[in-house]
Amino acid sequence: MNSPEFCDTPKLEHGPADAPLTAKLHLAVSNTTEVRVRISQGDAVWTISFPVSDPVAEYMILGFLPDGEAEVTVQLHNSCDRTIWPEKLHHSVQDVPTSPLEMPPLQTHATNPDKMAGNFTFMTIRRRATGRIPDMTQAQRRFTTQWGMIIAVDHNGRMRWMRKLGKRVAGIEKLHNGNLFVHDTESCSREIDMAGETVRAWYAQQRPQGPVEGAAAVDVRSLHHQPHQMPNGNFLALSGHSRNIRNWPASVHEPEKVTEDREIVGDMVVEFSPSGDVVWQWDSFDHLDPYRIGYDALDAYWHVRGFPGAADWTHGNGVTYDPHDDSVLVSLRLQDCVLKIDRKSGDIAWILGDHANWLPSLQKKLLTPVGDDFRWPWHMHNPRITSEGTIVLFDNGIYGARPGQERIPFHKSFSRGVEYRVDETAMTVEQVWSSALTDNDVKERTWAMGDAHRLEESDTALVVHSICMPHGRDDIGMDEDDRTLRYVAEFPSYARLLEYSRSDIEDILFDMTVRDENELVQWEVFSAVRVDDLYPEHTNIQMADGDQLGLDL
Repeated sequence: MNSPEFCDTPKLEHGPADAPLTAKLHLAVSNTTEVRVRISQGDAVWTISFPVSDPVAEYMILGFLPDGEAEVTVQLHNSCDRTIWPEKLHHSVQDVPTSPLEMPPLQTHATNPDKMAGNFTFMTIRRRATGRIPDMTQAQRRFTTQWGMIIAVDHNGRMRWMRKLGKRVAGIEKLHNGNLFVHDTESCSREIDMAGETVRAWYAQQRPQGPVEGAAAVDVRSLHHQPHQMPNGNFLALSGHSRNIRNWPASVHEPEKVTEDREIVGDMVVEFSPSGDVVWQWDSFDHLDPYRIGYDALDAYWHVRGFPGAADWTHGNGVTYDPHDDSVLVSLRLQDCVLKIDRKSGDIAWILGDHANWLPSLQKKLLTPVGDDFRWPWHMHNPRITSEGTIVLFDNGIYGARPGQERIPFHKSFSRGVEYRVDETAMTVEQVWSSALTDNDVKERTWAMGDAHRLEESDTALVVHSICMPHGRDDIGMDEDDRTLRYVAEFPSYARLLEYSRSDIEDILFDMTVRDENELVQWEVFSAVRVDDLYPEHTNIQMADGDQLGLDL
């Protein structure tokens, strides 16, 4: 075989403006079976290896840092020889935000790459104006809702991928094909590839904003929170819808004394196909007591999400499929519980949560806690299933009580990542791991959202605190309608990501905050996912330090 040959000058093309840390390498070659690309930018050096199937092709280059010029060396290979392009290519990223209102302020406080799982962390970034929802001006609402971003950081906390979005973004998941699946807060879901392109999209057909061009319609009123892909290729999502309930509790402090007729929003779990057809659904109104309310039920959450004037009943905030027995787990924040639902019958298999005020017909579904250090989750978020069948979730740990009971003050809340094991035969639940066992272990007091993953290959856990409140304050009010105290949304908040060794929670392997040092903008990380590579696995592309691949470049 002849030596590999360049048939034209290699050219680097900037990625799209909304995915500025990507580029395309255009090559025309002959006698080549593999292209190797070495990139050096600042203190980062990495190589990418591509198989060659077409002599004239473009190759996606990922992993650029947000600033500084990169030097790119291109080498061609076949089984007999190699050829290096004699000149280095130079690349400077464009369209990276420079405003502190648009660029997430990342600070890495600790990292131990040798012990961490995977190589990159994808996360959904949100920003928020400070203040209560009812008090926001139209400009503040636009600032909060008409912006979003997905980023990936490496184990040193350096941003290596970015996708700017025009909407506030919610949950994220990596699909079987390596692309990303995300919800936004206007009831639209998107599949986005690593070049930043929208591959497919779906929207709630009954949403008030109307149709989304090029997207498949899903016949529901909303799509929200954390999406999930099932093994059959379909998608699980949460959808809010409403009913008018007579004599509904109109006070979270005296729910039995103060009532009124009220429209309330409850959740459906829906399974929809790639074409947008709803093939299965489970409606909370058909299974749960609408008069069992939770703290925050009267907040203006749904008022700005297509349900003006409606109260918040269940507030579903995470759903996942369990392939072990064809069941679905759903987290209901205002019910302070996780439900397991049998997908064939629709029956509730068990309820993981505080035992107060359930219907008599559901009391036999309540799990009994066993073991040491057990705590119920309160206002939890995003349940996930491990390969062992245990359940990992983020527990905001706020209130510690049901309406009518005295709440714990916010500065004593117990936020953490936690893992439970359920014994369905004995109907018991055991806490098998937690990032905090005592109050001294609690790293942040976290108001809402959050995420937790058990990273099984490294025996570590990734815990995302999304809305962290200032430390050491005992004056953080918890009622949006109480004007005698400052409300939580009026304090400067931030996000924090921590990776723990599961064998020793004092061993913090990764510690990153997303925090405005001037405390003007509230930054949030709704959810995150750890991955091995920026490239989809099915492409057979290698991305590593140049020294690890042993390239002579």
